[in-house]
Amino acid sequence: MEERQKHFERPTTNRPPSLVNLGLLTVTIAVVGGALGFWAMQALSWDKAGLNPLGDFNRNITVNLEQPLTDLARKYEQSMAGVYTAKAILPKLNQMTFTAEDYLGAATVVTSDGWLMSTNQVVKSGKEMIVLDDKIYPIKEMKADEFSNLVFVKIEANFLQPIDFQLTSKLAVGETVFTNFDVPQAIEHAFYRDYLAHEHYQIDQYLSTDKVDYYLRLGDQAEGVNLAATPFFNVKGDVLGVFYQVKQDKLLIPAEYLKQAVKTLLSQTSRPVLGLYYFDFENQAGFTEKGHLLYHSQLSAVAPNSLAFKAGLKVGDQVLAVNNEVISAERSLTSIIQSYRPGDKILLKISRNDLEQEIEVQL
Repeated sequence: MEERQKHFERPTTNRPPSLVNLGLLTVTIAVVGGALGFWAMQALSWDKAGLNPLGDFNRNITVNLEQPLTDLARKYEQSMAGVYTAKAILPKLNQMTFTAEDYLGAATVVTSDGWLMSTNQVVKSGKEMIVLDDKIYPIKEMKADEFSNLVFVKIEANFLQPIDFQLTSKLAVGETVFTNFDVPQAIEHAFYRDYLAHEHYQIDQYLSTDKVDYYLRLGDQAEGVNLAATPFFNVKGDVLGVFYQVKQDKLLIPAEYLKQAVKTLLSQTSRPVLGLYYFDFENQAGFTEKGHLLYHSQLSAVAPNSLAFKAGLKVGDQVLAVNNEVISAERSLTSIIQSYRPGDKILLKISRNDLEQEIEVQL
């Protein structure tokens, strides 16, 4: 078949740019840029002289990146009290007054009928005074949670605003945390911001089923600030923990243990006491080996006459799981045990002499 050839081609205006056109375009851009630069310099000089041609459009613009955090902090102000040393009442005013030296730390409202939570670093004698919402209260009753070092105090007050313990498992090193706390001789609370430096920090080499095993650790920004027993929040407003300092470590007692302590208080029960010391393979040494080894270099890893001793646990046993819940870096033996109550039965899976077996323990 004969191939047909095109007899007509539509003309087009597309032409390759000439050197002359490119040169003109370059000159135009340079002139416009120079004019804009000159105008910007003039505007800057006018602005310094107070004659900014833009008026107030670009003046007095302040961006407060912490505003959402300070708004959340104010939301919790009515739930956060100050703890002070007892002072004599001024005879003429019939009122107590406090100075910065009298401030001991914080207390947080946990029930509407007057229970507040603090720590044994703040409340020691029960003679301290509680300042909440511009009112001063003496302590009427005090209860200690020896597991967490928390102290609960009762004041004669009703219709208080308790804090909401919304637990979060999404912790990230470096995330922003914040709080506020009562300030003597001031109307508003003080705002404080820090960051999370470690989400599973252990202060001892050997851990106990009957004491807090891990903490959250803050950064090193708290120099000169009394944050004792102050609750800290993440940017969503979730409670992460309560401030507790051990030597130079600025720590938070984790929220999971706070919530358990409040439940124990409200139910008028006690925490389980198993009587074990152990070594955490993953968190202490970075080993991939799972489980906890029952061992202590100076103390008896299985306390004599304890529930664990009576159930048959021995030094050198490796605890792998509790009621089929596997022990891991995030979920320790202590954390699992403290989620139960006295009287509950648990089944411990252990490894003894490389042989796995199960031991039942009644808490």
